[in-house]
Amino acid sequence: MKPTGKNITAAGRKHGAACKLPKRRRPHNSAVSRGSGAGFRILGVRGTLRIGGLKMTHDFPDYWWDVRVRYGEAGPDGLAKISAVADWFQEAAGLNADELGFGDEALFAQGITWILTRMILRIKRKPAAGEQVRVHTWPAKVEHLAHRGYELVDEQGDIIVRATGAWTVMDLQTRHIVSLPEDLQKAYPLLTLERIPFSCRVVPRLREASSQVSIQVRRDDLDMNGHVNNARYLGWLLEPLPAEATPTVLDVQFRAECFPGDTLKSMCSGVHPLDAADEPSQNGRIHVISRTDDEGRSVDVCRAVSWY
Repeated sequence: MKPTGKNITAAGRKHGAACKLPKRRRPHNSAVSRGSGAGFRILGVRGTLRIGGLKMTHDFPDYWWDVRVRYGEAGPDGLAKISAVADWFQEAAGLNADELGFGDEALFAQGITWILTRMILRIKRKPAAGEQVRVHTWPAKVEHLAHRGYELVDEQGDIIVRATGAWTVMDLQTRHIVSLPEDLQKAYPLLTLERIPFSCRVVPRLREASSQVSIQVRRDDLDMNGHVNNARYLGWLLEPLPAEATPTVLDVQFRAECFPGDTLKSMCSGVHPLDAADEPSQNGRIHVISRTDDEGRSVDVCRAVSWY
């Protein structure tokens, strides 16, 4: 997904130079201009804000995108894969960021790109193959990281998936995380919609694995930033689990990049109470995907917690 751009993971190793992004074709959205900031164009969607008993009209910078679940996006159970939902969120977020003036094209011109550092999904149900759904996304706030909210809404108007992403920017030459540009921070809306919180302040480290699988990174796993896309990790995190295990909450922290030829280990704990968060269900697991670096050290590519 991309809350602001279309990529994922935190910086790790150098991997070539940046390529020039093609312009994205945008579906129509009911965004209207409301002025411009320093270097970034601000748009929004008319909505209603309630503060106590006061009702106010405001141009929220959110975005709606209609999606029909394709059969290639569904698993053996006939339901959309979590990785497919992540792809929809990423695409809608990129389209929203493009319209707001801080998408791929604007950041690539500065030699930087958006990367996702964390994402939480709260899943009520997954849509079925052929089902029509609406993706809703909006920039939420800036607190060191740029936060973005997401919702997946079915035809009855029920929110079936809620999510929050935390984004930062990476220098495309050094592959290092850099501070959010000041003009980008100013362009982020001050008054917007709420987003769901993360399950815990810090995703805990896996101490003992109950199951694991090996994964070989392929060229087909890469995105336009030249590294493995975040949606791939969501699927890989669940590989050690039984096929019928579907989390109701998945909270992932992305920590390092991966490239073709890397051999990863996806590991998870058994089900046990987790003290990391106040979740309704105590059936939690701790996950990690790791790789071995050039010096033989184990590096956590991403960590996660999940509930069932």
